[in-house]
Amino acid sequence: MNKKLLEYKVLVSFLKEMFGPNYEIVLHDIEDSNGEIIAIENGYITGRKIGDPLTTFALNTIANKKYQEEDYVLNYHAKSKSGRLLRSSTLFIKDEEKLIGLLCINFDDTKFLDLTEQLRKLVHPDEVVYRRDTIEEKNETIEHISESISDVVSDVLDEAFGKNNIDLKAITYEQRKNLIKGLTQENKLEIIRELDERGIFLIKGAVSEVAHELYCSEPTVYRYLSKLK
Repeated sequence: MNKKLLEYKVLVSFLKEMFGPNYEIVLHDIEDSNGEIIAIENGYITGRKIGDPLTTFALNTIANKKYQEEDYVLNYHAKSKSGRLLRSSTLFIKDEEKLIGLLCINFDDTKFLDLTEQLRKLVHPDEVVYRRDTIEEKNETIEHISESISDVVSDVLDEAFGKNNIDLKAITYEQRKNLIKGLTQENKLEIIRELDERGIFLIKGAVSEVAHELYCSEPTVYRYLSKLK
């Protein structure tokens, strides 16, 4: 492990003590462990643990090299696997120009928003004085926080199929299987392109997971990737 990341492992514990139980602090090792979590505090907020993979946001950040232009990203929205909406920030940890890790802070502000609404209603009980706009209404991009490589692949596939108005979660397993098996090679190539652009193949074992989800062989996935390159 990079010595610089060892210093950040101490910082994870420090930030947890400073911020308290409503903040999840996460450290990812990009250089030596394919982005897996190497330190986490208050992991109950998203249900994650040491060894869990990168999020779709992190994968996309690495794939589009956003870290080369910025040192951090502040106050974007994330959604846990349970559907809890979080406010998140990420620090890009670099050794000179090379990205070696990510320090992520996820804040669950649900209790504070509920308290604010109750206070406003006490002051103006007959008026609608507060409404929390949903992320969907704003069409804002959300980071989906998952617990395994399979979850990450599924999240990206859901978004890819959603562009064609196909809700994979609304159909049965057999319907999903038949639908995917019926895709043309061109359709599958586009899905692989979407996954590749989001950085999904940076995760160790992703090819196997994608092959499983697309009901094809691993050599087929590698062949699609070769065509893209």
